[in-house]
Amino acid sequence: MRRGIPRRPLAALVAAAAALGLSVVPAAAAGPDTGAGGPAEPHLRSRYVTMPDGVRLAVDVYLPEGTRAGAHLPTVLVTQRYWRARVRAGQPGGAGGEADRWTARGYAFVTADLRGTGASFGTLTSELGADVTADSGPLSDWIAAQPWSNGRVGTTGISYGGDTAMLATSLGNHHITAAAPISYDFDPYEDLVRPGGVLIEPRIAQYALLLRILDGAGGTTCETDEQTRRLCADVGLTGFQPRPVDGPDGPALLAAARAEHTDNANLVEMAHAGVHRDYRDGPKSWTVGSVGERTDAVEAGRVPVLTRAGWLDAGTANGVLSQFTGLSNTQDDWIGPWNHGAGWLADPFQPARPLTAREHEENDRRVVDFFDRYVRGNARPDGRRQVHYYTFNEGVWRTTTRWPVPGTRTQRFPLGAGGTLGTLGGLADDRRGGSDLLRLDPTAGTGPLDRWNTNLSGDEVSYPDRAAVDAKLLSYTTAPLTADTRVTGNGKVALDVTGLAGSARGALHVYLEDVAPDGRVTYLTEGQLALTERAVADRDDNPDWRRLRTPRSYAAEDAEDFPQGRAQRVTIDLQPVSVLFRPGDRIRLTVAAANPDSFQLLPADGQAGYRIGWGGDRGSVLELPLVH
Repeated sequence: MRRGIPRRPLAALVAAAAALGLSVVPAAAAGPDTGAGGPAEPHLRSRYVTMPDGVRLAVDVYLPEGTRAGAHLPTVLVTQRYWRARVRAGQPGGAGGEADRWTARGYAFVTADLRGTGASFGTLTSELGADVTADSGPLSDWIAAQPWSNGRVGTTGISYGGDTAMLATSLGNHHITAAAPISYDFDPYEDLVRPGGVLIEPRIAQYALLLRILDGAGGTTCETDEQTRRLCADVGLTGFQPRPVDGPDGPALLAAARAEHTDNANLVEMAHAGVHRDYRDGPKSWTVGSVGERTDAVEAGRVPVLTRAGWLDAGTANGVLSQFTGLSNTQDDWIGPWNHGAGWLADPFQPARPLTAREHEENDRRVVDFFDRYVRGNARPDGRRQVHYYTFNEGVWRTTTRWPVPGTRTQRFPLGAGGTLGTLGGLADDRRGGSDLLRLDPTAGTGPLDRWNTNLSGDEVSYPDRAAVDAKLLSYTTAPLTADTRVTGNGKVALDVTGLAGSARGALHVYLEDVAPDGRVTYLTEGQLALTERAVADRDDNPDWRRLRTPRSYAAEDAEDFPQGRAQRVTIDLQPVSVLFRPGDRIRLTVAAANPDSFQLLPADGQAGYRIGWGGDRGSVLELPLVH
């Protein structure tokens, strides 16, 4: 939802936005074509643009210096949830480097507060609601009608702004000719808020409080109480407000607009009430903001898409692969070793560190080149679709036009007696069968800087050695590998589970790990499932965008309490990953009944037990996509 730098989320939103422009403008970059007719336009103009239903959106328009009518500029459009610019009351300012970088390349840069946020009028009736998405259409029409416009718009943004940039491609607006959503949530239910049907409860509360402060919802301000004062100080929000539009009436209009935000939708209330994916309460639902629910419209629009995500950034990589396999649009997709927003290196085999200026420039250059082709130029989408992906523990980038990648085969690793994990016919293929006891441990989590934290805070992703945590849980480990073993794609775990007391509404979490010869345990990826959501649907009912995921509806009518005392087959999808296991390393699967650092406890009292079966005809098995 947000991108930032460590522990200063809002301040980093400004830095995050800058990543969409050029970190360094090349000396050879062509100067802007500013036209020759009439007086020069101001570099920055802040004004209202009225939507078809009468709601006025606050919009900042940045133009290259010296722009005149007839300039025929391409335009970058960002629709912002977190204020398009912030200023101290009565003081100028609020301009960011992002606009200057784009205008230096000869682009107009337009950023708007979403309806119900910042200085825009209206009430936000739903996060990523239909009206919020629809506004990008009239905004693009308005841009195309300006005397300096070439009639072509590229939508972009990070996180929430990336969500709206991608959703805008479903509008069929012919002025939108390219999209570059960065670190965006393809399906907010599965890829962020309730992966596997389990709520990221500990992570979402602080984020929701920040939204209430930004919106003034229910009268909440930085000075409401000690908690809000501390949060505002931490994110650098104290003393700031959204930038008013130009003119003497700007402050009064800002106050009037913000008065309409006090009844904005409450994210925490929806997150708790929306247990199932088919939840709907008036305009509020999980599906309204899902690109997966708009695939037909996105494909019909044929807008080319460039996107970027991190393997360890919540479920954003899963979303990129759903986009790649579910949409026929021209695509250039990048999945790398990054946190949310790609401000930090996030390779679990290397220490976390900020990206270098050169690394930022490489990422930024791809977006600019893409927009140069489709927004500045009039290139037609050619249908080319490719994924560029990085492999952990190898540091190598590869490009593929197919997913799963060519040479992939599924390798089964059955769980066995004594915590063993092996191939069929190998050490763990025990036909006698047995089971191991798993108790919910409310202390065995993934730490404060895991993949589910970065999407909400923008912090780095850093997992400590998991050997001590694994000792509290159930782990199954292979013998040392004798050759390089590369895993790339979407694995899964099929568990034979017998529920004990407290398991009726429980959950299971699984972790794929690397065990080095010296015993260090490195986190690679994970999966989780609320056991009430275990029902598997007919594969024919699985939409194309879910073809890499177990057919599952997460619908209320398919939910059912987990039976006790009777073995059940439970399939849990792993988040995708690409990793090289080296000779001497061992592959480990760890099973837990809770992750208190990032997920709600199921059940809430933290009391539940399970038996995990191995061997026999129905033994539990880890399935991994090995690439040869």
